[in-house]
This record gives sequence, structure tokens and C-alpha cells, in this order.
Amino acid sequence: AVVSTQSTGPQVFFSGVPFTITPQSLENIREVKSVPNFKISGVLDRAICDIEAPLSGNITVEHSAKPIKSIELQLVRVETCGCAEGYAKDATEIQNIQIAEGDVMRGLAIPIHMIFPRLFTCVTTATNNFKIEFEVNVVIVLQDDHLITENFPIKLYRPKS
Repeated sequence: AVVSTQSTGPQVFFSGVPFTITPQSLENIREVKSVPNFKISGVLDRAICDIEAPLSGNITVEHSAKPIKSIELQLVRVETCGCAEGYAKDATEIQNIQIAEGDVMRGLAIPIHMIFPRLFTCVTTATNNFKIEFEVNVVIVLQDDHLITENFPIKLYRPKS
């Protein structure tokens, strides 16, 4: 049986996902001291998304000790297959859009607007042995090529006609 995410009411889809990224909030780093000081905040308008509507929101660089090279938004498809022997998980970047280039003005809300590519997306699907899920990564590239990444799992659904 295939289980796909369906609409459960408008209140779920219009609740924003606020985020704040700082050196202290990062995972998988050896030393927080080696990461330049910064604070980046924003909001994704939804975590449960209509596949036919764009993902939207905004991102604001509050401050950054190092100049910023670019800000990117990545859409990642995560496929998981499993059986009695275990599970295999494969993540594939299916879209990458640059939403800002250069050392952006501090305090300016940069809009996020990403259309889901029709050929590489589908509704979020889960069965006993197979799952297709999606994630959005906000990637900030600093001038010295430090990468700062924040990951947001999202669910895609197709509205009933």
C-alpha cells in the first residue's frame, strides 16, 4: 500500500518554519572557534508544500564576520529502499538555485522562491520497503569558501482536483 501525504486542513500548510543559524546551532563541526561569527535568520513559509506551488519564504543576514560569496537553495530527493538485510538511502541534489550573490546587505530580507521541477519531484511517499522524501538545504558560501548549511525536511503533496 502506498501512503502519500494528503491535505489535513489549511492551518497546517500556512504555518511558517522560522530558523536562525549561528555557529552554536551548527552540527558536525570540530571546533566552533574555527567558524566565523555570523547570524542568519529567516522563514520558510511552509514545510508541507503543494507540489504545484513554489516554495517561498525569506532569509536575512543579521551579521557576518566574513564576507559572503553566495546564498543558495538546494532541493534534495532522498530515496530509501529496504528489506530484511537493511536499508539503503540515496540523496540526490535535483535543483540548486542561487538566491543571492556577493556580500549581501545586512538586515535585508532576501526572498525565497523556488518552483519544484516537474520531472524530478513527486509527492512524498512511504511504504514498508520504500520511501521518497525531500529536503531543502539553505547553503551560505563565505568568501574563504566556508560552507554553512541548514537542512529542512519538507513534505510534498498534490492537491485534489
